[in-house]
Amino acid sequence: MASESGDMKLLGNFGKLVEFISINPDYNPANAALKLPALNAQKTAALAAVADIGTKEAPYKAAVNDRQEGFEGLRPVVSRAGNMFKASGAGQKIQDDLKTVSRKISGRRKTAKVKDDPNTPVNEATKSHSASQLSYENILGNYEAFVAILKTEPGYAPNEADLKITGLTALANDLKAKNDAVSSTFAPVSAARGVRDQLLYLNDDCVVNNALLVKAYVRAALGPDSQLFKSIKGLEFARQGKRPKG
Repeated sequence: MASESGDMKLLGNFGKLVEFISINPDYNPANAALKLPALNAQKTAALAAVADIGTKEAPYKAAVNDRQEGFEGLRPVVSRAGNMFKASGAGQKIQDDLKTVSRKISGRRKTAKVKDDPNTPVNEATKSHSASQLSYENILGNYEAFVAILKTEPGYAPNEADLKITGLTALANDLKAKNDAVSSTFAPVSAARGVRDQLLYLNDDCVVNNALLVKAYVRAALGPDSQLFKSIKGLEFARQGKRPKG
């Protein structure tokens, strides 16, 4: 699988490969994709694709952190509202219902505290994002159910602004907005990683495949004992999920 650190190592080796062949006058492949102009263009495009991931990740990371901070403040509010509900004179049965929902919110906190790691490989990041997103949605859904129960008790009328139904509803809306921001900013990151994967690892003429073809050409045209082949032989070019080859 790909990772941003692995990408730069791969492109660093690709850059060295291009440098070595650029100064060798005997390098003259028939395959246009392996000629120096094409390889330089490919290197430029690949570097731009990897850089684009970092650009797209900046707002995503900010949204993840913002959501994290927002949900971290939810449990104390739920606890205070629950105690206020009890003090309002609500019946035991409805109090038990409220406690059940409150426990669901509390029980989900451990899962939700795990931060999304945008630096993980693409598939893993998507899986991590999805699992975290579902956890936050569950927390939010349970919190909205919690507020709905509070609304059924006429005696629940706190003076504290953040514990009023209007304050609790505003908090729910804010958390939903923060959760939605993570989804909307993750989509461009995922798309950028997809472009990166195609250019570096998956296309028939990707960086890895062309680098290996360059090695094969040099070995065939100049021989395994040539200085150029000896210079590029040790450069590693690994396909996704595989050990370096070369």
